[in-house]
Amino acid sequence: MRNLTLWLVLFLAGLLVGFIPQYLKTRDLKRQVDVCNAAYQLAEVRRSAALTYVTATQLNYGTASGYAHRFFDQVRQLAGTTSDPVGRSMLSDVLSSRDKITTDLAKGDPQVVNELQPILLEVEGAGSK
Repeated sequence: MRNLTLWLVLFLAGLLVGFIPQYLKTRDLKRQVDVCNAAYQLAEVRRSAALTYVTATQLNYGTASGYAHRFFDQVRQLAGTTSDPVGRSMLSDVLSSRDKITTDLAKGDPQVVNELQPILLEVEGAGSK
């Protein structure tokens, strides 16, 4: 009976010794994946902002409007998932200009380029601090 108890305790200890390092490794890898996903989402937001700005400077307001809709949707999604209060504040500021920019793009107002430039600079500066 004593041998059986000893073997059972040793077996359970062996399971724990094998489980704990793998658990810690998995937890760290999941954290790294989350960081990479957040960086990817921010890169996509930057890309959409740049495409919106460039097409607006080329006076192609219809295409710029499509890029702007994608950009603001990505910003809204990223703002809902980020845990960084500074980043969330910046994204909220960007979202506050959504209506004005989309309206100006729909009208074909060349002034929209001047409105897009600070947004592009703000988004490009995000995450590099």
